[in-house]
Amino acid sequence: MTTASAADVSMIVPVRNEAETLGDFLTSLLRQLPTPREIVLVDAGSTDGTGDILRRYTAADGRLRVVEAEAAYPGRARNMAIGEAQGPWIAMTDAGTIVDEGWLRELTATAAREPDAAAILGTYEPLTRTFFETCVALAFVAPGRSIDGRRFRGPSTASMMIRKQTWQELGGFPEDLRACEDLVFFERLERRGYPVACAPRATVKWRIPGTFGALFQRFRAYSQHTLRAGRAHHWHRPVAWMYAAAAVAVVLAVAVHWIFALVPVAGLILRTHRSIEARRDIADSSNYAVVPIYAMTALILVSIDIAALAGTLDFVRSRGRQTWS
Repeated sequence: MTTASAADVSMIVPVRNEAETLGDFLTSLLRQLPTPREIVLVDAGSTDGTGDILRRYTAADGRLRVVEAEAAYPGRARNMAIGEAQGPWIAMTDAGTIVDEGWLRELTATAAREPDAAAILGTYEPLTRTFFETCVALAFVAPGRSIDGRRFRGPSTASMMIRKQTWQELGGFPEDLRACEDLVFFERLERRGYPVACAPRATVKWRIPGTFGALFQRFRAYSQHTLRAGRAHHWHRPVAWMYAAAAVAVVLAVAVHWIFALVPVAGLILRTHRSIEARRDIADSSNYAVVPIYAMTALILVSIDIAALAGTLDFVRSRGRQTWS
């Protein structure tokens, strides 16, 4: 099988409406040592200043190549970029991240050590610059696990490298999903039994929502598209059971005794505690007091649940329009 050196690697990135963060992201890409064969960016229908920034960077650095596309979800944009890529290996990340200088070096070094691997999985860490972002990370960023003494989060399309042939054999990414397209792809990869290696030193810094409005809109979209992907059992079903139990407790509080009203409160406290403990590394790296962290994380968890409900209603309405059209 083809081994991976930087000259064999095409880096690909889907981009849409990232004008605020694009400069820092592209700068981090261009600092990669060793240098990749090329960097292919797909502008998936940006309506802000993203296109102008891409053109400016492309004119200044011949490694960058931009593919213009109409509005597209990340899966279609990735497929377009990989289709244009010339290298046998594809390194992928997401716009809005900050890529560590040694990210590509770690991915290719792992591929050299694991010559049979079809994919190399890097890791990511949340950018937690504010109290709110820290609590958002405690609410939903994937818990890390230890690999070779290093913390690893993944798999994620924000930090990975894959053989182009493997991508072709798996049929690419689903193109009609705003969320879960990566989950579906990784399920196919695992189901087909492709060998995978982990590179816990290949790290990107991942930006997370910085306001309640941005958080709500992101999870509302995630919710709708998770249902479209048929993955309700991953998220919606457990949340539904949890709130059903809370509703029963409220009914019992009204009909039997007020003390049953404490059950939902205790459940939220326990849920918040478990969420924070699962991400203890994030909590320990912050300097915030325990009580405010618990209170804000609990509020964020409830906000995500409300966003999930809004996304569910969006999904039901869209299915209804399809039925009657």
